[in-house]
Amino acid sequence: MIDGLTQVPNRRRFDECLRTEWERGMRDGDPISLIIFDVDFFKPYNDTYGHQAGDDCLKAIAGTIESYCRRVPDLAARYGGEEFTVILLNTDIEGALNLAETIRARVRALEIRHERSSVDDYVTVSAGVACMVPAGETSVEALIKLADDALYDAKSKGRNVCLSLQEA
Repeated sequence: MIDGLTQVPNRRRFDECLRTEWERGMRDGDPISLIIFDVDFFKPYNDTYGHQAGDDCLKAIAGTIESYCRRVPDLAARYGGEEFTVILLNTDIEGALNLAETIRARVRALEIRHERSSVDDYVTVSAGVACMVPAGETSVEALIKLADDALYDAKSKGRNVCLSLQEA
């Protein structure tokens, strides 16, 4: 349930937690927000600085993200490769977007040198943020797709940015 490299919860733990909290949200009617972070230009970073530096970079980012998940039910996890997620219970889109922006700025403030990034001299992240109130016509997969679509938009609009989508 813990990612061996970053020591944060892994994808399996993320999937389990999101499904459990989705069911709770169906019962209680509380919103669930999801943030998906992607490290900008991570392949060129790995190619330039080597895999050990890449591993150290991912560890630093994971620690930064996890440090902002202060409430017991919130969960930061490694989603895969250079992607991380945050599940925020009973958090609206504005709160989730504010947290994503704080984390984005804190990752940049780590000042991990990245000479092959086209957006900054340091490692940055992009984030997609989504929020839904679980109900019969919604699904965990729809929430993940919304966050993923927002991340895609963030990356297509230049990276090093947080964008959000909310269920209509």
